[in-house]
Amino acid sequence: MTEQTRPRIYGSGQGDACATLPDHEYVELAGGPLDGQLLDVTGLTTDERTAGAGFVHF
Repeated sequence: MTEQTRPRIYGSGQGDACATLPDHEYVELAGGPLDGQLLDVTGLTTDERTAGAGFVHF
């Protein structure tokens, strides 16, 4: 993946694309202003990952 096509990691504090870490697990955010950004969910339980998550089907 090139720097231009690498997705941004939400909350990384960096304006440019960031490299993912091999020992971390990420999910891709979809819809809205954060569409396409990655969210680091490393260490979260299944319940924590789904609490507050909403799915919209069109």
